[in-house]
Amino acid sequence: MRTIRILLLSLLALPLLPGCSPDEADGGLSAYETPDPLVLRTPEQPVPVPSAELESVDGAVSTDQLFDDRWTLFYVGYSYCPDVCPTELGQLSRLLPELEERLPEVDWQVVFLSVDPERDSPAHLAKYTAFYSDEFVPVTGTREAIDAVTSTVKAGYRIEDHEEGDVGYNVDHDTSFRLIDPDGRMLALLPGPHDTGAIVDVLEDFMSEVKE
Repeated sequence: MRTIRILLLSLLALPLLPGCSPDEADGGLSAYETPDPLVLRTPEQPVPVPSAELESVDGAVSTDQLFDDRWTLFYVGYSYCPDVCPTELGQLSRLLPELEERLPEVDWQVVFLSVDPERDSPAHLAKYTAFYSDEFVPVTGTREAIDAVTSTVKAGYRIEDHEEGDVGYNVDHDTSFRLIDPDGRMLALLPGPHDTGAIVDVLEDFMSEVKE
C-alpha cells in the first residue's frame, strides 16, 4: 500500500490552541515580530509536542525526557537521504557551536528524528549522526509515535511506494528546523534554505524577546 504523509510546510496558518488567547501564557510569543520571516516564523501560540515514546541508542526515551530543560533544534529526515539531510545536518553541525558561543547561557541540543525506522535502527542512526557531530541526539520510533510528533509540529513526509524488503526507496520530507523550548513546546519554524549566520542572528533576537 502506498504510504503518503502530506507535506505541511507553513506555520502561519496554525490556529490558536484550544483555551488559549494570544496574550495568555505564551511567554511573549504572540507579541514577537520576526525581523525576517524567511529565516524564522512563529505560530500564534506555542505548540506542545505530544507525549510519545521514541527509541534512542540508549533505549526508549519519551518526548518529555528528550526536550526537558534544554532548547532544541529539531530536524526530521532519514539516514539514506542522498542529498538534503547531509546538507542540513552539515548546517546544524556548524550552527550548534555558533549558538553555544553566542548564547552561552542557553543549553542547546540538536535532535534528529528519522521517519524511516524500517532502515534506521537507533545504533545505525548514532553512527550516522556522529559523522556530523557527536553532540547530536538521533531518535526514531514506531510509525504511530513518529506520526504523533510530526503531525503536531507539521513536519510532513512521504515514503515512496516499495515492496517489503526493498531498501532502495526514497523519502520526501520537510526540511525546516524547529525550535523546541525546555517545556517541550515548538516556538518557531526555521524554513530552508538555511544560512547559519542569519539563523544565529535571528535566534539571538528571538531569545532576547521570548525566553523566560
